[in-house]
Amino acid sequence: MVKVNTVLGSEAPALTVKIVQAASVNSKSAPVIENQDLKYAADGGFHVLDSLPKDIDVGKYEFFSSQSDIYATGGRTWVKIYFTGEIKVENAEISVLDNDLGNVESQKKLDLSTDSAISLSANHLQKLRLSFQLSSPLGNTFKPHQALLKLRHETNVEHVFVVGSSGKTFEFTLDFLGLVDKLYYLSGKYDLQLTVGDAVMENSFFRYLGHIDLDLPEAPEKATRPPLQPIDPLSRFGPKEEIAHIFRAPETRPPKELSLVFLGLTLVPLVGFFIGLLRLGVNFKKFPTATVSAAFAALFHVGIAAVLCLYVLFWLKLNLFTTLKYLSFLGVFLLFVGHRTLSNLAKVKAD
Repeated sequence: MVKVNTVLGSEAPALTVKIVQAASVNSKSAPVIENQDLKYAADGGFHVLDSLPKDIDVGKYEFFSSQSDIYATGGRTWVKIYFTGEIKVENAEISVLDNDLGNVESQKKLDLSTDSAISLSANHLQKLRLSFQLSSPLGNTFKPHQALLKLRHETNVEHVFVVGSSGKTFEFTLDFLGLVDKLYYLSGKYDLQLTVGDAVMENSFFRYLGHIDLDLPEAPEKATRPPLQPIDPLSRFGPKEEIAHIFRAPETRPPKELSLVFLGLTLVPLVGFFIGLLRLGVNFKKFPTATVSAAFAALFHVGIAAVLCLYVLFWLKLNLFTTLKYLSFLGVFLLFVGHRTLSNLAKVKAD
């Protein structure tokens, strides 16, 4: 039902209009359907066309008033109307052809009502042919505003081709030999995507057909390079690739028993030193008896013992820099108390 607004009184004559199909890619001529009467609905204030002629197909139409003697704006009034519908998509197939003879190397049927998952392979000496048919609900030839075939390489480089038509059949052939430069000599996997759309086509679609593996020749030295792909600025915040690091295998070490034997051998000189002292006899007769002198002598021996303990700690856990830091303080301490101890010994010997 078509409504045309009119601001009139409670009674108005029927409005007679012409329905003209607008010139478009869907038709070569613009047929005119004469004398369509629109009845006036007083309660709504508009004219109504209850039913459309049977020969009206999908497309863009214009309504023209043909009663200029009754209405002031008569024949100069026109309204654009789009009649939509579902377009039949039939006999879709995709093939790989030999370039020289045109023989079919491989052929696959397509169901363009849903995404497909076909797999094809070709080289630069072959062709790719895509064909399908479109018809309106009345069986007439339908030519959509756009029919595009897109090839997307695995590096995201895209190529878009317009699919032409001959009558009801849309057929498009890609000659890879003539397209190697446009494809930037990129071999590998290409996704195939078909887009068919129109303002009056209720079932316009964007379909993934599958992929084709192309084997193209090596690019010559002066060949055009593929364009750089844009980088998503938010990609740096996404998860990064996992870093798999293998540490060097630890070096083989001697057995624990052998290490303990070596430790015992390093203590032999110290044990020999104490045994030598016992053999020679320690002379404590000249140890200072005065309180101050005895205190400095005791501190001197304690400092020497501290240095020996520092050597042991360096062997077990300390590093070189920490050991040298502690040794510097002990050195100053030993220098002071040693000087006082030797001074007291010299004074006793002089008396």
